[in-house]
Amino acid sequence: MEKNVISDHYLDLRGFLCPINFVKCCLVLEKLSLSEVLKVDLDTGESETSVIEGLKEKGYKVNILNKDSQMVSLIISSE
Repeated sequence: MEKNVISDHYLDLRGFLCPINFVKCCLVLEKLSLSEVLKVDLDTGESETSVIEGLKEKGYKVNILNKDSQMVSLIISSE
């Protein structure tokens, strides 16, 4: 897990179901420059798995910043 990461943009997608959370991430990421990063908070479980796998398939770098039993915080950037 990474600490002290400064994000350029933030999405709180806790409570959103798949695929809405994945789509919302993609819409923001498409507008970011190569040097910008996005921080996303998601529910653990299906949302976490779907978003991480889907973004990696699209070529994004996804790192887990924090994780507990209810939520996960991700840092997403272009590779």
